[in-house]
Order: sequence, then C-alpha cells, then structure tokens
Amino acid sequence: MQLLFPKEEEIMYAIWKIGHPCGLSEILQTYPELKRNTVAKVLVILQDKGYLRVDSIVKTKTRTGRAYAPAVTQQAYDEQKKIMNDLVESPSVKKGVLAYLSALVDTKGADEELEDMIGQMEDMIRQYREETENR
Repeated sequence: MQLLFPKEEEIMYAIWKIGHPCGLSEILQTYPELKRNTVAKVLVILQDKGYLRVDSIVKTKTRTGRAYAPAVTQQAYDEQKKIMNDLVESPSVKKGVLAYLSALVDTKGADEELEDMIGQMEDMIRQYREETENR
C-alpha cells in the first residue's frame, strides 16, 4: 500500500466519511471547498493506486458518472501510515526497523500471513548468525 499525497488523503478521508459508494457530484456537495477538476483527477489516481474501485454508475440531474467505493479501509490506511511514520521518524535505522517489525507483528492481518512473515524473519536471523559464526 502506498502512502497518499495530502490532496489524495483529503479526498480519501472524505469518501470514508461519506460511508457509501459515491460519485464526484456527491463528494463536491458534501465538501464544496474541493475543486471539481482536482477531485476528478485524484479519483483516477486513487483508483490506479488501488484505494478505490468503481462500484456502479450513478445518474445525477445533469450527469452520469462512476460511483467509487473504498478498496482499502481507513483503519488499514491509518495503521500503514503509523508504521511508516514510526520507521521514518526513528532516531536510528536499527530502532526504526525494530519499531517497524513490532508494528507489523501487532497489526491484525491474516494469521497465515503473519506466520509466514515471522518464519521468513527467523530464516534471515538464522542465516545472519551462521554467516557471522563462519567469519
């Protein structure tokens, strides 16, 4: 999952807050401070990044367009953002990596994925120890 630029994030939070598949017109009605061209462009970008999916085609009084639904939950995005911020803001690389790994283990992902990740980390540690012992 890629982190979002500020305007992308603003529009994504708007869609999460609306709480149901919505079109460009509904986003603009709910958040009139947003500009139509900006929102239209960002919706395409968010779809390309995998954050949105086209849910249906909707009709308004004047237009027909796509209704977008989130493909990523706000909770998942916020967790990922926190993990990345912890990594970037750590005082050292080692502490950052440990904070990152700790946050990954704490996320509520699929147990099978977590077990696979832990197994890979154990393999890397074992390989590191073997290499350092042979020096």
